[in-house]
Amino acid sequence: MDYLCYRFSELPPEAVTPELLTAGERRSYANRGGHAMAARCLLRSELARRLNCEPQQVQITLNEHGKPLLRGGELYFNISHSADLLCMAFHHEPVGVDVQQLRPAAVTLRLAERIMCAEQLLAWRERGESAEEFFACWCAAESLVKHAGSTVWQAREFPFLCHHGRIEPRFSPAPQVRLFTPAPGYSGAICL
Repeated sequence: MDYLCYRFSELPPEAVTPELLTAGERRSYANRGGHAMAARCLLRSELARRLNCEPQQVQITLNEHGKPLLRGGELYFNISHSADLLCMAFHHEPVGVDVQQLRPAAVTLRLAERIMCAEQLLAWRERGESAEEFFACWCAAESLVKHAGSTVWQAREFPFLCHHGRIEPRFSPAPQVRLFTPAPGYSGAICL
């Protein structure tokens, strides 16, 4: 497994070259903002490097939930970005990654109820509803659903407990989820 993290604010201009994209991607990403365009350019560059081809030759398709994947399945990838940070993960098996900027205003019971199973929600509330644990759970939930090729709306289908900074899935068969700190002020999780 391989993952990379970038700060959008530190990218050299040559990293964000629309010519790396297909014509359809250039049209699609032109209206999505600079970070989305930069993420797609970097993704194409990294996939091309790993597949030993030109960026425009990488054949990316979407699954039924809109998750991008390589046609042919020779390499799996996933990306996540939050605020100024982009993270990309690559593996020979399905992979999910999520990063979130720690923002206390985003910590809400309503969102916690969407991403945490009942047991985790109760434990989180009993421990004082810490923002760090909330974001660890958010990243874990997102990485699990991305690994499964699903969407965050199905997060409750992948119950887990966050205990002492470790994620313990409560379903079987369960992938491994690792928490990490991709940069100061951010939380992250990778699921394999």
